[in-house]
Amino acid sequence: MNLLVIALVLAIAYAWMVRGVFSSMLHMLCALIAGAIAFAAWEPLSLMLVNASPERGFFSFLESIAWGVALIVPFAVSFLLLRMLSDKIVPNNIKNNTAIDYAGGALFGAVTGVISIGILVIGIGNMRVATNFLGYQPLWYSADRAQGAGSLVKNDSLWLPADKLVAKVYGNLSKGTMSSSQPLAYWYPEIELAGFASRVSPGDGAARNAIRPDDFSIKGTFTVGPDGGTQIRDLLKIDGGDSQRYVDINNEPVSSGQIFGCILEFEPGAKERGKKGAGQLVISNGQVRMLAEDNEGNTQTVFPVSIVSESSVPGRYGRWLFDAEDVYITSTGGKSKVTMGFEFVLPQGYSPAALYVKNVRVKADELPDPVGYDSPARRDLAVRSGSILEGTADAIEYNTENAVTIDTSDSGGHIDTTTRMLEIVGSVAAKRNFTVSDTNEIVGGQGSFLLEEIGRRNAPNSKKLRVERYAIGSGQSMVKLDVGAGSPFGFLTEAARAAPLDQPLKLVDENGNVYEAIGFEYLDREIMELRYTRGSTLTGVSDTPTLSTTRDDQRLRILFIITDGVNIDRFVIGDELIARFSPAISN
Repeated sequence: MNLLVIALVLAIAYAWMVRGVFSSMLHMLCALIAGAIAFAAWEPLSLMLVNASPERGFFSFLESIAWGVALIVPFAVSFLLLRMLSDKIVPNNIKNNTAIDYAGGALFGAVTGVISIGILVIGIGNMRVATNFLGYQPLWYSADRAQGAGSLVKNDSLWLPADKLVAKVYGNLSKGTMSSSQPLAYWYPEIELAGFASRVSPGDGAARNAIRPDDFSIKGTFTVGPDGGTQIRDLLKIDGGDSQRYVDINNEPVSSGQIFGCILEFEPGAKERGKKGAGQLVISNGQVRMLAEDNEGNTQTVFPVSIVSESSVPGRYGRWLFDAEDVYITSTGGKSKVTMGFEFVLPQGYSPAALYVKNVRVKADELPDPVGYDSPARRDLAVRSGSILEGTADAIEYNTENAVTIDTSDSGGHIDTTTRMLEIVGSVAAKRNFTVSDTNEIVGGQGSFLLEEIGRRNAPNSKKLRVERYAIGSGQSMVKLDVGAGSPFGFLTEAARAAPLDQPLKLVDENGNVYEAIGFEYLDREIMELRYTRGSTLTGVSDTPTLSTTRDDQRLRILFIITDGVNIDRFVIGDELIARFSPAISN
């Protein structure tokens, strides 16, 4: 990237050198103002694009480029309009001595080039490109393993650091000439690194780099340590033994302070949708960060030192350390909502100013008051019990008036716990609308098939050319409920008819954990329609094909992903209990 940036800046400088100093100066002023407009519009426009991005289909890629497009496009459009306006107001150039025109034109052209290319570099950095894109990694793991292995620190710098210069210029302007009540320098002290941090993920940045604001919520906060002056090495002791190594973003050790934790609950929409990791939440220590503020109003970025979450064994919890390169935390099992606790090292004299989740900002005044743990040992007890992740929300009470009890020992074929599809499909037909794994399993998608495309009679004889199962993740199982005509808990029953059409379809286990529907299988005399979207749950009954009481050819099964080893005892639509399962469905 170094040579490319230099070449582009020099090309712009040369282009305006020959136009003269006056024209080049006007062009630079237009670029400067356009940059200010772009940064002012960047955050709200990014969120608008992320919210507008569909969960699947052609334009679903918009989410992955939203934070970059929302900076580059406003800059380009503003620049063009300002340039047109300046040409109208000042239509004529001023001729100077050739040497002055060339020298001044080149100088102002170079400044324009730095602004334009710097914004371009920052914009591309906010897109879902590889973490080693063009060899530039402005943020990476600390190379000093003895000091802070696994800590994210400032890394590469361009030979011509256009991105850093732009960040510095507009940061200073936001506190000076172009100051506002929400200065860029305060909320984004390292804006050139923000996009890259969200790209740190498995597969060289292959995971999602953006999230909707509605896809997570803050359940609580906590602190570890009696006060802000405790030795950090004591707070980072592992089971009372050695201390975890940690350095801040500037690759400097933190001697004293406090641990501040945030409990986040992620909605199903936050999970991965691609071929790899679909249906699981994948988080790195770059994708959730805290903005810390000192007593003088200066801010700095703090990345998490650890995460608290449920382990692969249901009901057991652990604290996972970011103490090495390429440590990524994934959700386990099939719970619709995933709760995780992120721990940050706050240096002495600093307090939280905001929390960023893949660039979505939550201000400190929106955070709940913290629960205090006076020592790591007390925190560890809360981790082992899982109480540290408990929220304050009231337990859900379901309306049981029309609920039925189902004897699962003889369910009449209305409950299926295998991953087998309703009908076999040829791999060529399946790949038309679905992502198919290398082992010929449906990974995700939605589409329909004609009857002549499905079934053993129509599918190829070779197993390598047939698709007959759904792909599920490690620690997960599948449950399929028949909700068609004749099912005691189907959509045509009295209980289901009383339920809202736009509320989630849920299985609930004996511990109260919820698993929302992620797809359906529909079959009639003309077509078979499938939806299998592990990263996107059904809105409700309204997302499924309509059933008729006058037809006997319709079959409809709802698909759920659950955690291995749990016992499912309820089927719920919204707050309506449709069925109790006795004994509970086990897998």
